[in-house]
Amino acid sequence: MIGTVQQVYEYETCELFKLIPREKIDKIFSESNTASAELDRMFLGFEEVYKAVTMFVPKSKIIIDFGCAYAFQSWYFKDYEKYIGVDSSVSNEDVLKTDNSKFFFMSIQDFIKEQFQKLGYKKEDVFAVCSYVPDEEARTMVKEYFSYCLVYYP
Repeated sequence: MIGTVQQVYEYETCELFKLIPREKIDKIFSESNTASAELDRMFLGFEEVYKAVTMFVPKSKIIIDFGCAYAFQSWYFKDYEKYIGVDSSVSNEDVLKTDNSKFFFMSIQDFIKEQFQKLGYKKEDVFAVCSYVPDEEARTMVKEYFSYCLVYYP
């Protein structure tokens, strides 16, 4: 016997699915043309990498998430100074917005070359995450540009 419905629900869902209010998740899935084809309640993103970042990056930092996709991981950073998501494969309707979030729908390279300096942030106040981004040039650029970063691609 598997257990109660509640036990099955808890077992089958990823942590983010339990943390993010259901209406926010439903909004993304109903408004996005692609989210339901790529995500489900067992996978809302590569949450292990992002959760690890919360264990060593102070909340006073600005998080820049390169390759944020639908930005479900932004929920881990909702209490940080700011969360900035950068991705060229999604649109404004596709992302989970938190009170501290801002999004740029452009390539990682263009954001670093053209947009970051316009924002007026100091690089030392930023922690960049570039997780599961297949673009090697983009990963290299993040590592070279940001002193404080986590770049991961298996």
